[in-house]
Amino acid sequence: MGHPHVPTPQVKVMTTNKVPTKTENWADKSASVIEKALDWIIGSMMFVMCAVIAWQIFSRYVLKDMSSWSEEVARFLMVWISLLGSAAVLRRSGHVTVTIFLDHISSKLKRRVLIIRDLLMLATLLCITYYGWEFAQINAVQLSAAMDIPMSWVYASLWLGMGLCVVILLLIRLGSQPDWTSGSIDEHP
Repeated sequence: MGHPHVPTPQVKVMTTNKVPTKTENWADKSASVIEKALDWIIGSMMFVMCAVIAWQIFSRYVLKDMSSWSEEVARFLMVWISLLGSAAVLRRSGHVTVTIFLDHISSKLKRRVLIIRDLLMLATLLCITYYGWEFAQINAVQLSAAMDIPMSWVYASLWLGMGLCVVILLLIRLGSQPDWTSGSIDEHP
């Protein structure tokens, strides 16, 4: 007796090289403006982070005097880059998505599943945004170890990044291409 064919799960890795082509309505245009601003901000942060890390390496190995602030700046910038980057790639299908279930259901059921997914995602993002704000306010009196800046500046990345995800998610659903799982993808078996 042969074994029934079990389909191999497909993992679709979303790439960020293709922005949705239709930018017809105000939601698409607003999302594009936010994405371009985030790209510029994140790019600037990455440049500063690389410069700070280069300075840290130079000061440690050439000057034999490790700077106390550079590691902290690099770490804080990495946190900001990660959380803002989450919002920056949402519309461009930049997050990894496993679609084996969606690939095998009818378009009517798929639409319902995507709506439920977006509602759950929205609820989660709103929760993280709210509690991220609360956490940043609670820790406003705590100062960072090396630079003595309020930790609320670092923790603000959580509520701001997730808040931007909320805005982008809403703009996606109001835009001309509300199903962001159908963006530019590369399939890997």
